[in-house]
Amino acid sequence: MQKLQNRSGSGLVTLPKDFLERDGLLDSDGEPDEAHLTVDRLDERAYVVRVCDGDVPELSECEAIQRLAAERIVDEDVFGKR
Repeated sequence: MQKLQNRSGSGLVTLPKDFLERDGLLDSDGEPDEAHLTVDRLDERAYVVRVCDGDVPELSECEAIQRLAAERIVDEDVFGKR
């Protein structure tokens, strides 16, 4: 679990190095490479951090968000009950 830290009045959290490695975000020395990230607030206490290579697509176009929405639909019956 990560701990929210204060950095000049903004919240700071670190990303686990093994996650960065899996996504090819480490340089040849194994250190985090320069990248641009965006943070979106989904809901109360729920955030999405994305690495962006230029344009930032809408969250609804994000594959992981689409997958979660589809799973939610499959889990509910026609009356919205689980």
